[in-house]
Amino acid sequence: MLITQHTEITIRNVAADAIWEFAYDPVNWTASNPQEHRGLVFDNKHNRPETGTTFVQKEYVAGLYADLRGQVLYAERPRVCAWTGVATYKLYGIPARIPEGGLVRLVDTDGGITMSHDVYMDFPDSLFGRVALWYFRTVRKGEKAVFSHTQRELEYFKVALEAASGSVATG
Repeated sequence: MLITQHTEITIRNVAADAIWEFAYDPVNWTASNPQEHRGLVFDNKHNRPETGTTFVQKEYVAGLYADLRGQVLYAERPRVCAWTGVATYKLYGIPARIPEGGLVRLVDTDGGITMSHDVYMDFPDSLFGRVALWYFRTVRKGEKAVFSHTQRELEYFKVALEAASGSVATG
């Protein structure tokens, strides 16, 4: 039982390599959403995404703490990063392990580089999974929260990178 969200933003006058390097610096990733991000570490000497690298991200999604442990399935710097993992949420003290994943893409467009992030959460097809999905969607307004969470990250990257390049950040 999937929840999916697509977010994207166009970053002007910044090269894809610069976007990749900035966005995948764990310090900048954490700063992109300081109310919800609690840290990101890639388990390699560069502390950056590479195909096969595992990672740990601690964050809040829809007001629920998540300990996400994952792996970069495929990274093609600076264009594509596909990741998957399992996030452990606590629902009234009961751990809920939800498979999650995403695809980040940087695509050249007439207006600049469009950065998109498609994310998914795959709730188990079980009684517990259906209850957790209902709770996440209804009580926590999870789909809106996932969109806002991811869009906030992209907007941060746009504003920071365009300011550094001297561009004016507009929509």
